[in-house]
Amino acid sequence: MYSLAQRANSVFAFSLTVIFVLLGAVAIITPFLPFNPTTEVHVRDIAVWTYDYGGSISEIAFVTMDLEADLTSLFNWNTKQLYVSIVAEYESDTYNVNQIILWDDIIRSKRDARIVLHQLKNKYIFNDINPSFREINATYALHWDAMPYAGLLQSGRSKSIKRVKFPKPENMAS
Repeated sequence: MYSLAQRANSVFAFSLTVIFVLLGAVAIITPFLPFNPTTEVHVRDIAVWTYDYGGSISEIAFVTMDLEADLTSLFNWNTKQLYVSIVAEYESDTYNVNQIILWDDIIRSKRDARIVLHQLKNKYIFNDINPSFREINATYALHWDAMPYAGLLQSGRSKSIKRVKFPKPENMAS
């Protein structure tokens, strides 16, 4: 006859097998779930200032924008949280692709996944490795990463992308 320890071990091993099979099924099925987030990023104003930093003159951009997004379709039974960010992307003479995160947030629940923000200013500094933003057109889009409970991270970006030209710089006190 089996002892109590052997029976407990069998139940535990069977339970663990069932849990891992279910987690594997969840990880396989999740990428095929439909989602259709709607996002709009409106750039209201861009101010470019020049500043003297230790003898070298550089430019820094201040962006004011509006954000309207409905990301509720990204939440399902396997979504733990969303990381969302507004990214400015542009080409320069030195590099083909430059991406700068202007604003970001973590959304932990479906009820917080409807975002309406007006007069939003960039959270992080917006400057380039090159000293100037002249003749640069940047595109602004909302990017998201859906972090699941089980499976791979899913990423995406808004379909509506706004292209905006940088204005001429103004002088800033050093």
